[in-house]
Formats: sequence, C-alpha cells, structure tokens
Amino acid sequence: MAIPTVDLSPFFTNGGDDEDEKKKKAAVDIIKQACSEYGFFQVVNHNVPLDLMSRGMQLSMTFFAFPAEEKLKCSPRAAAPLPAGYSKQPDRSPDKNEYLLMFQPRSGFNVLPSDPPDFRSFH
Repeated sequence: MAIPTVDLSPFFTNGGDDEDEKKKKAAVDIIKQACSEYGFFQVVNHNVPLDLMSRGMQLSMTFFAFPAEEKLKCSPRAAAPLPAGYSKQPDRSPDKNEYLLMFQPRSGFNVLPSDPPDFRSFH
C-alpha cells in the first residue's frame, strides 16, 4: 500500500480551464480520503524550496530533542482562543506523538521556542 500523494501543481497554474478545475477537485478529494482513511499524505509540486524544508526539518529535530520541561515552556496559553504551541498526547494514550502547532505568523496566537535561536526568524 502506497502513501497517498497529492499533486498541488494545479493550484499554481494561471489557467482556469475545466481541466485545471478537475485536477484541483481531485487533489482536494485525495486529501479528504487520505485524512479519513490514513491520517496522513504526501504532497508534491508544492513550490516550497528544498532548502527551506531542510531548514525547517533541522529546527524541528533540534526542538523535539529537548527535554520535556524545555518543550513545555512553549505550551498554549491558558486563555488562548486557539491551542497554538507545544503539546503531546496524554501518557495513558497509545499514541505518543508530540507536536508544535503553529498558525500564520501575523495571527498572534503562536507560542514559539526561544531555542533553537533560529526558530523565531524561520517562522
């Protein structure tokens, strides 16, 4: 079984013809199906430069290698309308993932780590 793959190139074309619209709808349908059946998917032709993705991955690996008490400094604020920041599944949960939820930089909701130092400028 292969990882579902979504091609975003139709969203970056200048044409607005029926074929482009069909491809956009197909991409949306793949995302819906992948999220409901697999929980994840791969994206291709997204126009994000490889060096930017590599830097983001490096910063993420650095952050998630920190001890729990350091990561918890980035937990969502108590009165925040959105749960931006670091969180993880409860200890009793079989799913042990942890994550740093972020919104658009100008949203004002993000709780970003001060370490690694480059994290804030990357955001």
